[in-house]
Amino acid sequence: TAAATLMQRGRTFTVAEVAREVGLSRSAVYEYYSSAAELIADVLVDELTQWSQELAAATTADQTPMEQVHAWIHGVLDYVVDGRHALLRAAGTIDLPPARRAELQILHQALIAPLLDALRAAGRTDADRASRYVWGIVEVAISRIEAESADPATEADALIAFVDGALSASAPGSM
Repeated sequence: TAAATLMQRGRTFTVAEVAREVGLSRSAVYEYYSSAAELIADVLVDELTQWSQELAAATTADQTPMEQVHAWIHGVLDYVVDGRHALLRAAGTIDLPPARRAELQILHQALIAPLLDALRAAGRTDADRASRYVWGIVEVAISRIEAESADPATEADALIAFVDGALSASAPGSM
């Protein structure tokens, strides 16, 4: 938690700073982590796991596939609006060990899984491609929200309208 808090402040930190935050000696923290990068990787694993679970919970079986897509979009944007995405953005500049980076890539893919499942349930034969397109558009909305150049609610509505139009226009058999 201390490491996550320091990361959300938007700057790098040392193991000594984390130790100070939690009232431990630096050597005590090093008993658990060989480096700040390993500690950061654990923070990111926890964060991505929690976010993935939240997105999966937001897209329930009692929703239509398009309602699931909408719920997934809202779940992603809500995460950004509540400030937790700053943690992941801050970590993007940190040089993580290759094995940990690979682990995080897998967890990042898990974020898209509920969207992919919804698109498959909608009968999309190109669900993988469509999910990646939707993710790209969502990333644009994230950038706009984080830059404070867009109202989050308005951006969510515009994003959903755009995605709905794109998905219906490119639906299998619509061309």
